[in-house]
Amino acid sequence: MKSKIYLTVLLIQMIAVSAFSQIIFIPIPMDKVPSNYEHGFLPGKKFPFYPTVDKYNFNNLSIRVELNDDRFFLNLNHIKCSEVDISNTSEYKDPKTIYKVKDYIDSIFSQSKIKIDSSSINRLQINLEALDARLIGFGSIRVHGLCQIIFKYKDFEQIYCIDIMDGDEHAPVGKNDFVTRRTATRLMLSAAVRESIEKFLIDLKKIEK
Repeated sequence: MKSKIYLTVLLIQMIAVSAFSQIIFIPIPMDKVPSNYEHGFLPGKKFPFYPTVDKYNFNNLSIRVELNDDRFFLNLNHIKCSEVDISNTSEYKDPKTIYKVKDYIDSIFSQSKIKIDSSSINRLQINLEALDARLIGFGSIRVHGLCQIIFKYKDFEQIYCIDIMDGDEHAPVGKNDFVTRRTATRLMLSAAVRESIEKFLIDLKKIEK
């Protein structure tokens, strides 16, 4: 059976999606959508998808996955693990960014031998609360990838909060790497999503022992 994932996505309009996914849309109130993004672009072809740091094998564990985008309801200015301000006018706040998270889940779960199946009795609810990348400082600038997601699986519920900076152990960008600001934010945003999903997989191993 083809891999399927349910997404409850807060979008203004439907966007063409892969036949491998089954999407449920809930419209967002127009006043919740930023009218002007800082840079006016979305993560495109240069947005990478990183594999997990460690390898996981869940032996084709079947899971029904539901992804909810709560960013517009919450409109957070900070995440729990960071003092860095979240810009609610960032291009990463755009509703279409949820598709990058969806693709990441598909990719990492497939690599980890997790079968996404809408008919499974094992329900995983994922709520994206915040996603952003920030350039902080003057002269010596640090790049932060920021992500906050709630995973609810069976009786387990956990908030995963990530503030990953260039030069950190699992960061794809070093402190002295020469990359454009736009590229740096895309790379670090991607790493933050990867870190969030992998932290859940670590806990999932304990749950499914």
